[in-house]
Amino acid sequence: MLMCASEGRHWRYEVCEHDDGYLVQMRDLTTGELDEEFSTIFRTLPVAFAYAEMSAAYERFAACELEQSEDEQIEFDVEATERHFIDLSDRLHDSGINGVVVQAWERESQRGAVRLLH
Repeated sequence: MLMCASEGRHWRYEVCEHDDGYLVQMRDLTTGELDEEFSTIFRTLPVAFAYAEMSAAYERFAACELEQSEDEQIEFDVEATERHFIDLSDRLHDSGINGVVVQAWERESQRGAVRLLH
């Protein structure tokens, strides 16, 4: 279930419910495809929201730099969202887990017990 989304220039950062907490995933705004490599799972919803906001702000900032235009508001947004994420993450002790790692754990747990004979 989609909880919220923050948009950058080319990507939308979605916060969804997950069995292990809250998943932040990245979706292409033009094609609607998910980036399989970008996903992070957080235990707490506020940190997941803050991470999505920070990621979108970073993307807007990077796009602005590539276009070689200056926008003080975008620079302020990056700093503010980064400080907010770091503060929440530190206070709630939730730095997130890369989604690729979680997928590997799930694949391994589905394999079952392996017996070693010596």
